[in-house]
Amino acid sequence: MRRLAPLIIPSSLTPAAPLAVAVFLATIALVIARPWRLTEASAALLGAGAMVLAGLVSPSSAVSDVAGHWNVLLFFVGLTGAAAVAERSGLFQALAGTAARASAGSPRRLLVSVVVVGAIVAAFLSNDAAALLLTPVVYVLVARFGLSPLPYVLAGTFVADAASVALPVSNPVNVIVSDRLGVSASSLVPVLLPAAVASVVALLGCLFVVYRRQLPTRAPLAPASDSWTAWTVVPRRLLAAFGVAVGAFAVASALNVPLGPTMAAVWLLLLGVEWTSHRPDRPLEGIGWSLLVFVASMGVLVYGLSSSGLTAWLAQIVLGQVRDSPAAVMVVTALAAAVGSNLVNNLPAAFVFADAVHGAGLSAASAHAAAIGTIIGADLGPNLTPVGSVATLLWFVLLRQRGLEVSTWGYIRIGLIVTPVTIVAAVSVALLIGVAW
Repeated sequence: MRRLAPLIIPSSLTPAAPLAVAVFLATIALVIARPWRLTEASAALLGAGAMVLAGLVSPSSAVSDVAGHWNVLLFFVGLTGAAAVAERSGLFQALAGTAARASAGSPRRLLVSVVVVGAIVAAFLSNDAAALLLTPVVYVLVARFGLSPLPYVLAGTFVADAASVALPVSNPVNVIVSDRLGVSASSLVPVLLPAAVASVVALLGCLFVVYRRQLPTRAPLAPASDSWTAWTVVPRRLLAAFGVAVGAFAVASALNVPLGPTMAAVWLLLLGVEWTSHRPDRPLEGIGWSLLVFVASMGVLVYGLSSSGLTAWLAQIVLGQVRDSPAAVMVVTALAAAVGSNLVNNLPAAFVFADAVHGAGLSAASAHAAAIGTIIGADLGPNLTPVGSVATLLWFVLLRQRGLEVSTWGYIRIGLIVTPVTIVAAVSVALLIGVAW
């Protein structure tokens, strides 16, 4: 009888690794399932607490880890605050009105307009803003045309991720990865911005192919004649402030100024200009406090995995023999991050893979390629399944509140087409630019 080969346990793993993995996976299950109306932040905080109570992370190490993420946490305060100012100003409604006007009564042009507006919002005000704030507006917009809303609302959530590769502000993952790997976020923009354009174009092509029979040449209703009037609601001083803020952020990024203080300063500028126009009743409303708790808690959870040797083992599996080839590293990390995002959600996956790559001792070129690959995979990968990102889960809730049921399989069916095509498009462009450099 043939003897089985003995099970080899990697030397990097400690005896505490199974317990750390169990705590992490249980936390992710709570984040996705949200039993007892538990929020994502509360679930992550419980998991971080379990790591400490189990002795996997000491209290002092947990505090040090949270403090070490000051730049990321401050960035999220500024980002969500700026998005809240944009929402209160009516900027999103004005952009949707412009999309309606630009469509000229054509459902196909309307789909292009939704994708373009969603890409702009995602690139400059984060993918969450595009998916969550524009979804209700787009739903009302297509209802006005008497069209089937499904192609348009799907376009809204898909483009939110497709365009979120573009800039540091486009997705929390971008800052988490670049900050952990010690790579300047602004140095990635010359590669990631064209990759984002390629992914958006690829997405639009996929939607036209999938929904070619549901997009008639003309709409049964002409667009409303008052589509431009929404811009009159947005204070001109605030529009000017948004322009100044975008320019200031671009300059600060080029000078490698930390993104956290920069984004916080942008938010304070917008809030100050808003205050001169009209005093908001709740100026701090809309800031993602729960996101801060979620990110800080996930950092502690990943610290527990790292201390148990799991992320080092993961880096060995993922990178293996390709660690000295930047192009191969980019492809492998993009694939691994995309798969991981659909298994445990993209923010946790980004934390885990960034930590794994950080401890892998890569060369500067390979680390740069790994940052690009991880960002592409973690940003675009969530389009495959509904559990890929928290924003997608909330997107489902928003649509149910409006009486539109999107089945899980219906979403996955489109995601199976969109996700690989957009990832291949983004990675291909990133590789071409990387070779040119």
